[in-house]
Amino acid sequence: MGRVRARGEPCYDGNDEIDRGSFSGSLAMHTEKAYWLPTHVRACSTATGTVLLDLRRNRYFGVGRKETTALRALAGNWQILAPPAASFAGDAEPLPRPDAEGIADKLVEAGLLSNSAPEPAAFTPTQVDLNSLLTSVGHELDRKASIRWRHIVSFVRACTWARSSVRSRTLYLVAEEIGRQKTAAGASFDNDRAIELVGIFRRLRPHTFAARDQCLFHALALVRFLAYYDVYPTWVIGVRTKPWAAHSWVQQGTLLLDANPEQVCEYTPILAI
Repeated sequence: MGRVRARGEPCYDGNDEIDRGSFSGSLAMHTEKAYWLPTHVRACSTATGTVLLDLRRNRYFGVGRKETTALRALAGNWQILAPPAASFAGDAEPLPRPDAEGIADKLVEAGLLSNSAPEPAAFTPTQVDLNSLLTSVGHELDRKASIRWRHIVSFVRACTWARSSVRSRTLYLVAEEIGRQKTAAGASFDNDRAIELVGIFRRLRPHTFAARDQCLFHALALVRFLAYYDVYPTWVIGVRTKPWAAHSWVQQGTLLLDANPEQVCEYTPILAI
């Protein structure tokens, strides 16, 4: 039976190879066992299979094309959470039932699948639009505003929270906190206010840290900074497989708040809150 392996930090750009789960198995049309993706596991389909993100371990896992076809039929919510990518080739030879269940059982042991239906998550994932014309704040849009002491205090507090989150918290706990805060606020998104605040954040940032190779920290700091002013955008983590990389950014509709379209268009969102 295949092994489940993974590596990776919570979210960094880079060319690290993703460790694909090496599974063997086979598919049957009906089974008495039930399998589900639990709430702490996010999934997205790629041209060659599926990427899983375990939010409680901050780790990525890869599932091959044949195994993805089997698991899509076995796991009750797989098709909903990770519908096949347009480029996914579903012509792999079906796997026999005992082997398909063996794959699923290995994933249950690894904590990536469950035999029980998942409880409602404390956060509600949302959809991210990467196919429309995207506009970048700071590159294409800008609104000048004076920096005041309260902005500096909010910036320092946001960076402190983000640093602590990256170093000592799971992505699941971070997602829960962001999701609860966003849901409780229920505020409409003010584009002009967001553009103004992002401009202030960008002007303060060079005095504290470099954004390069710190995408997760940067995204979380910006999300927290905006939240102090009741502005709640979408926090996104995306992945690509060729070459392997993971990236985090902040977006609202077609407005990119800390990136330009070229930096995100190659990624498939795996988590968006």
